[in-house]
Amino acid sequence: MKSILCLLIAAGFGALLQFEGVPHGLLLGSILVTALVVTKFKFAPATPYGLGYIQVTLGIATGLMFEAWDSATVSTMLPSLGILLLCLTAQVALSALWLARGAGWNRTDALLAVYPGALAAVFDLLESHQASSKVIIVHLMRLLLITVLVSLLIPGAAPVAVAEPLSTGMALTVLSVIGLSVVVGRLLLAVGVPAPFMLTAIIITAVFVKSGWLQGFHMPDWSLNLAALILGVRIGSRFQGLGLAELGRHGRTALVSVGLMILVAALFALAAARLLGSDALSLWLAYMPGAIETIAIVAFAGGMNVVFILTHHLARMVVLHFAPALLVQMRRVREDA
Repeated sequence: MKSILCLLIAAGFGALLQFEGVPHGLLLGSILVTALVVTKFKFAPATPYGLGYIQVTLGIATGLMFEAWDSATVSTMLPSLGILLLCLTAQVALSALWLARGAGWNRTDALLAVYPGALAAVFDLLESHQASSKVIIVHLMRLLLITVLVSLLIPGAAPVAVAEPLSTGMALTVLSVIGLSVVVGRLLLAVGVPAPFMLTAIIITAVFVKSGWLQGFHMPDWSLNLAALILGVRIGSRFQGLGLAELGRHGRTALVSVGLMILVAALFALAAARLLGSDALSLWLAYMPGAIETIAIVAFAGGMNVVFILTHHLARMVVLHFAPALLVQMRRVREDA
């Protein structure tokens, strides 16, 4: 009951901000309300299937955009993916260097703090199972700063297609996409693939779109608004267990660390835009160090090239997830030799 009440209050305040013209007010308002509830009442609302819903919803919305996808689009994206790897390396190296030398952190905490996603994989790499509070604060700051920054800079003014009543055949097709996304996503989750439900929803929806089985279907506006609300509540809930003293002590360090990563993303985006002739803002969102669900919601609401942006983020997550595992295996081979 408490969770439902918190969701209703967050939805009401977010809707008010959106009505008053605040960009992505539903997302930002739900973050603020939930953060206040968590810190004041020591209660975090439960959203047990929230992340799965967000990923499937955004995955289907993205997959629907593959209707205009062709080989020419893929060929123009490949050089940008190469630049992404260089950008990712620079982001991690520069931010970790500052934490280690500028803030005096040990190497383990510095690497954990700047790892933009797939944190469970890096725990295996460093043979650690618990992060310190300052590492958690850096990741929380990364999520919050990216969310607020892109929400305020990118207006959510894209026209939303009016969803017509579904025929029985189309409804069964959409349910098939959802069911397949959940089943395959759970299989991928079991083997540790990052963002499994979003990945499967994008691929399955794209296959259905290219086969002509989803022609004329659009995601209803309420489904994306609900995804933004749940995402905001989940972000706000991360304040649980963090005191104001800890936030104040490590917040400035976290802000500088995350700011460096975002600045590096901007510099690489500008360089790639000149080199490839692509949109610099889309490249900047594509090179952001994490927050894939937030980036997806903001980019979709802003009418941007979501397929281009999320392809980069999914590539980043796959690389970050499997790179530590590869390093672990290489280290174990050297130790056994």
